Amino acid sequence: MRLGETELRLYNYDHPPVRPLVPGDTADHCGFRVIRLLFTGLVSQHPSDGTPFNAVAESVDSTDATTFTITLRTGWTFHDGTPVTAASFVDAWNHTAYGPNNQAMAPQLEKILGYEDVHPEHGPPTTDRMRGLRVLDEHRFEVTLSTPFAIFPTTLCSPAFFPLPEAYFTDPERYLAQPVGNGPYAYVSTTGAESSTELRLTAFTAHPGPDRPRVRDLRLVCHPDRDTAYRALLDGELDFLDALPPARVADGSCARDLDGRVTGRHGLELNALAFPTYLPGYDHPDLRKAVSLAIDRAQVVERALGGHHRPADGFSVAGVPGHIAGQAAPYCTYDPEGARAHLARSGFTGTLDFHSPVSAKGWLGAIAESVTRTLGLKCRLVLYDRVRDYAEAVEQRKVTGIFRSDWAPDYPALENFLRPLFHSRSPFNDSGYHNPIFDTLLSRADEAPDIPTATALYQAAERLLADDMPHVPLWQEWATAGHSPRLTGVAMNYNAELDLRTVTVSTR
Repeated sequence: MRLGETELRLYNYDHPPVRPLVPGDTADHCGFRVIRLLFTGLVSQHPSDGTPFNAVAESVDSTDATTFTITLRTGWTFHDGTPVTAASFVDAWNHTAYGPNNQAMAPQLEKILGYEDVHPEHGPPTTDRMRGLRVLDEHRFEVTLSTPFAIFPTTLCSPAFFPLPEAYFTDPERYLAQPVGNGPYAYVSTTGAESSTELRLTAFTAHPGPDRPRVRDLRLVCHPDRDTAYRALLDGELDFLDALPPARVADGSCARDLDGRVTGRHGLELNALAFPTYLPGYDHPDLRKAVSLAIDRAQVVERALGGHHRPADGFSVAGVPGHIAGQAAPYCTYDPEGARAHLARSGFTGTLDFHSPVSAKGWLGAIAESVTRTLGLKCRLVLYDRVRDYAEAVEQRKVTGIFRSDWAPDYPALENFLRPLFHSRSPFNDSGYHNPIFDTLLSRADEAPDIPTATALYQAAERLLADDMPHVPLWQEWATAGHSPRLTGVAMNYNAELDLRTVTVSTR
């Protein structure tokens, strides 16, 4: 297939990747977008629905859900021409897991035997290699887990399990200046700073995977906010914007301005409100239930978001294996009388703070109005101009009240909607939620002998969350994107990003 010669300009949030472009150290949206272009893992996901399929892996075999033999396909190379081998994965995983390296995705490797030796909860590590990883030959390696984990092959979709080239270890400074992956696109350059950053990538023509792109060159452009990005799209300075301003979508401006160049789909992202359970008042389950019952989700979706988002009734979304509709339905309906009864039981009488990036001002304001109207509580919006400042406030527990918690899974499994956000020891558990029974259910599910048994236990854990409501599920994201007249064959993938296998760019 002949690659198009024209550069495609994509929006990439309001700031550059927060951490270096190393798969095991990337945990933010804009970083993930780049990493998924630069790297391909053992297992990938089908663009249309996210179904996992073997990519670099020829096979992932196990007879006991504890020890897995992974065989690689031949012919895969990194962008520098060096081969992708079993050691490329084993070395990368050991590096990610090793505590002193402070890699953001390290917790995803905790089930590998010996993780506690390289990443102890207290004190220094006793080694830098996990004993559960063993290279068998150039194209085969063995993974032994500390306990059975039936869905382990599915987790391999996560960037935490991507490979690293030998160049990363021999000359890390050079790698950080010019990252080297094995994915459909290779790194070219980065220019600018903060909200003006531009990353340039070019198609890797030797890429053997099925996700070969149709466009040769990509430019990923940061803009300080969605409105600025939207103006760039209208002015012909941007080709694809997958974050149209919600207010402009809701009032029909985008449909009028773009005249047929708007597309959308449900992704796998769940939008929610999280409660800081470590703060007095917000730690009461009845307050959380009161707020949830006071939100008229259907009305907010219709009036402030354009009408396409799917109101949530649980802690996962349709399209994810294991999802059951209605898991938290009793507390995800609009019930003013029930909301006031729960508020009375909570004893809360103060002002509710809602923290969010400024891009959500419209719909968050609609939620605050619904809560005030129903509960009689004063609500205050605490808005952040920069997403990075908001993220730091949440992570450092500087928020003074409720905050947004949007989650898209690293791999398609119900478990990935539960453990990262709600397990008491998860570094992504920003609400501080802690329920030993919930943790135990997750452990029992992990150790189940097969996927159906594990799934039933994960579903039981999700139902338990409804009793506590540490988060208030809002809706399954409907991603709305706009594109320039230069693009044809526009489609969005399961991750609500542009499908680069189908799009073409004209020179006009």
